[in-house]
Amino acid sequence: MKLPDFTEFEPFKELRLSMRARKSGHFELFNPEKHLSGRERSELDQLGRQLPLQRLRRFADDTWGLKNTRLVVYREEDQDYHLAQCEATLSWNSNQSVWVTTRRSGLLPLGSQGEISRQVCAQCLQTLGYKGFDLNRSRKIAYSKNLLKTFSRDDFFKVYKLYPVQGVGER
Repeated sequence: MKLPDFTEFEPFKELRLSMRARKSGHFELFNPEKHLSGRERSELDQLGRQLPLQRLRRFADDTWGLKNTRLVVYREEDQDYHLAQCEATLSWNSNQSVWVTTRRSGLLPLGSQGEISRQVCAQCLQTLGYKGFDLNRSRKIAYSKNLLKTFSRDDFFKVYKLYPVQGVGER
């Protein structure tokens, strides 16, 4: 029995074109509502972006995200940047604009205004229990203070993968 050649079947050709597949068997799984585009990724890393807090995703592992990407969240008026849904960020007004970035190291971007230096929020590390961080237990205080002092976003995003965030629902 010989199967028909569906590569020339007109309804399939139309479907392939509507899927933007360049050739048979090729497609790109990309949903702009769920995935950041290359342009958005670049903007978040280079310039940062100001968004209302309500636009951010609250991942079930207590981190913040945009679409399927984890974020660093900060406000100009604060001394810390945030990686988790700590007490401080949960107290913010959901309509308030916050800065977000995916930058793994160095200063935090403020768009065309430049960059700022901030330290990681201790409450965030406590919320996540990051690498055993715990300022409430006497025997861990020295360890936790050292972890806070030597904290690296790059190391953090090796533990909490920056992108793509999979299998972590929302709260």
